[in-house]
Amino acid sequence: MQIPYLDHFTLLDEPYSTSPNPRYLYISPTHNLALEKIKWTIAARRGLAICFGAVGTGKTTIARELAARLEDDPSVSYVSITNPNFPTANQLLRAIIQEYEVGQTSKNYLELLSIFKNFLAERAITQKKTLVLLIDEAQTLKPPLLEMLRQLMNYESNDQKFLQVVLFAQEEFRARLQHPRYRNLVNRTAMSSSIETLSLSETEAMLKHRWWVASNGNKNSFPFTDDAIEQIFTYSKGIPRTQIIIADNALLAAFLLQERSINADLIHQVVKDRGSPDTQPEPEPQTIKRNVRKEESKK
Repeated sequence: MQIPYLDHFTLLDEPYSTSPNPRYLYISPTHNLALEKIKWTIAARRGLAICFGAVGTGKTTIARELAARLEDDPSVSYVSITNPNFPTANQLLRAIIQEYEVGQTSKNYLELLSIFKNFLAERAITQKKTLVLLIDEAQTLKPPLLEMLRQLMNYESNDQKFLQVVLFAQEEFRARLQHPRYRNLVNRTAMSSSIETLSLSETEAMLKHRWWVASNGNKNSFPFTDDAIEQIFTYSKGIPRTQIIIADNALLAAFLLQERSINADLIHQVVKDRGSPDTQPEPEPQTIKRNVRKEESKK
């Protein structure tokens, strides 16, 4: 179905869709810093990198962009696990082995670990490949699965880790890692980074970039006034996905009102009608404590 406001604003496509279209990717300075730190960790074969970020700040976007850049490097072999919430470590290991297209298999978990270790060593040492495992939504990983990943990072030579693991996780995962049971995993973390929310100027740059792509370079048709952008920034608390949702709803509202300019009043009305997704308050300290106690009860 044709999006109703496209003709109204002379657009070729939706500028503020939440679908992960790489054409609309806007890399803010904080996103770029996280990408560069992760790329360095991989290139140096240091083992584990963790990228933290609140809901809607762009972790999955960064994961996809990293995968696209790795795709262009013939010395790198990577797999990406986007839904790692497997019931057992055995199942996660089997999924990883399947993605790497390892020729051998076994019904025995310990034998499966040995098969994968030999595969990693052969690729890393003999073929000089950098093997990378990207895991999105890492906060869903259960303790046995994290322990299995720690085991995989024990596979190394004197000068390099055989497998480079990159975890993309929500901020709650940082609190989980403070538990003593994860001390060995944390000690293997070569680099961690945090994706910060966008500033006001970055919000404006992101909205204009996406508009420029969707309008085939017609920057003069950008409909959001300065005060509208300020309100989008305020309501969203700098969270990109929330900004995109509000902007998309504002375009539809402007079309229905037959307006070509979007001001602060219209943003107020949109948020009043729609609400502000992804801007829930941070967990209270007692919530984090309950999570830690829950981990302790599993020991």
